[in-house]
Amino acid sequence: MNYFNKYFLLSLFLLLSLNFSQTTSARNSNEIDASIESALGRFSEEVQGSQGYLDGARGILVIPRMIKAGVVLGMEYGEGALIVDDIKVQYYRAFSTSLGIQLGVGAKDLVILFFDDEAMDDFLYSSGWQAGVDGAVALWTMGAGGSIDTTESQDPIVGFVFGHKGIIAGVSFEGTKFTKIWPDAEEDTEEDIEEFNENALD
Repeated sequence: MNYFNKYFLLSLFLLLSLNFSQTTSARNSNEIDASIESALGRFSEEVQGSQGYLDGARGILVIPRMIKAGVVLGMEYGEGALIVDDIKVQYYRAFSTSLGIQLGVGAKDLVILFFDDEAMDDFLYSSGWQAGVDGAVALWTMGAGGSIDTTESQDPIVGFVFGHKGIIAGVSFEGTKFTKIWPDAEEDTEEDIEEFNENALD
């Protein structure tokens, strides 16, 4: 690929990303909460062994209904929350240019389990967190009969990509970005993020 083509594709990506971020607004917290409960319900009911790992996680990040936002580059977008002790402590926006774009799946759910306090705190107190850069998300393997492999995970962060027919294999979280949002506010600001982090650390 020559320099011109690389420059053109980069410019196209930046233009589409900017346009998408400006035209997409967060749903309200009730809508997000309902989607989260629906996703977790399907996850625990349809995937054998999942409930035990949900119960053992320090925190559970759920991004229900990641949808494609771009045809050419396969951008994907979703909104969800980090759940700690059954409380949604913070809402998040997820954005990816690579998650499952080769699968042709219209929508999918992300379930990310934090088994380590330090790893979860790094995520929670960050102003923006990117998988593969700020922390590695191990993709869960499946056992026989579509159940979760019961071997105890040694990874601090484990992720699942989940659809209406169960776990979707062969995807990566690499490059997926997560940023804090306030669904019921008119606008998210850097001051919101800084105030949240300061209060959480006090």
